[in-house]
Formats: sequence, structure tokens, C-alpha cells
Amino acid sequence: MSIDRDHAVRQWQKEKSHFVALLGITLEHVERGKAVMRMPWRSEFSNGTGAMHGGAIVSLCDTVFYIALASIYGREQDTTTVSLQCNFLAPALAPDDLVAEATVLRAGRRICYGEVHVRSGEKLVAHATLNFLNSYPQEKPRTS
Repeated sequence: MSIDRDHAVRQWQKEKSHFVALLGITLEHVERGKAVMRMPWRSEFSNGTGAMHGGAIVSLCDTVFYIALASIYGREQDTTTVSLQCNFLAPALAPDDLVAEATVLRAGRRICYGEVHVRSGEKLVAHATLNFLNSYPQEKPRTS
């Protein structure tokens, strides 16, 4: 399955959540099982030391991995984050934007596993591993 990058970026811009829009996250690249997103460095998202807040970085990781999964399963697939382990390796300081690269390492029917590398300029500032769970309509509980 080939992915029309321009179409994917346009769709992303139209459909992204309010929270993701607040963070200013943009989609830069997508291909099967991979995605790259950018989050601008903004002082209002910095912590007490002047670095980008870890919660903003984790949100970037979660978002970019979802897009990498959607490149395999489609946006219609119900999926949810089961676990996300993020290791912060260096402070993400101004003025460099954060660029996150997600790779799906295992795309199972139910469990999907992968990783995200986050860079600030040339510096690796975070590495995350993620598990997502796919669910299917026939599994949803019935309501009388």
C-alpha cells in the first residue's frame, strides 16, 4: 500500500485533535509503519529549568506513533495506548523544534509495538517504546 504523503498531511491538518493543535504538532512525513512529526519549541511548554516539559514530549511520542500505526491499519482502526515508556536523555532547549520519528516494530492483529526517537536539533533528547491495542466492533459490549 503506497501512501500519498500530501493527502495524509492535508487530512492530518483537518482532523487533528484540539490538544494536538494546541501543542502545534505537524506531520512532516509518513510511509508504511513510519511517521515523522515536529513540535515547535515554545516557552509556555517549558519546565522550571527552561527545557521542554516532559509531558509535552510524551504527547508528541504518543501522537507520532499513532500516525505510524494508521499508515498500516488506516485511520478507521480503533486503537488505544496500552503502555508508553519514555526515557529522557537530554534537555530539549530553545530554540530548536522537537522532531519525533516513529517506527512500528511489530504490527500484530491486536498488539502493536514500536519506538520513537525525539531530537532537538542534532541532539537525541528522548526515546520511547509503546504498545498499542487494536480493538474491533464485534468485541464491544452490547447495550440492551
